[in-house]
Amino acid sequence: MGKAFRATVCLLVFNLLACNVAQADSFRCGRTLIKAGESSNALIKKCGNPARKYSSKETVWDSGRNSQVGVSNWVYERHGKKDMIVSVRNGSVVKIQRD
Repeated sequence: MGKAFRATVCLLVFNLLACNVAQADSFRCGRTLIKAGESSNALIKKCGNPARKYSSKETVWDSGRNSQVGVSNWVYERHGKKDMIVSVRNGSVVKIQRD
């Protein structure tokens, strides 16, 4: 029972740590919810301008092959909480993650 208990505890700790990492489906700006698929104009209207922006490359599967595309990452600071990074490509929100 000792080994099984330790394995269970290790698995539980690993899962709790993994919960703190990155990906989020949405986030709130005041009373409004931001989700992937929304336009960058809607994002600005709901949340205002980001604290900062930076560009990165992302690998996507397109037409049967991997290709690199440019993404603009918008950082929204949330006082007392982790920053939210909203990835925008071609004028649409494609990913939301915690910093």
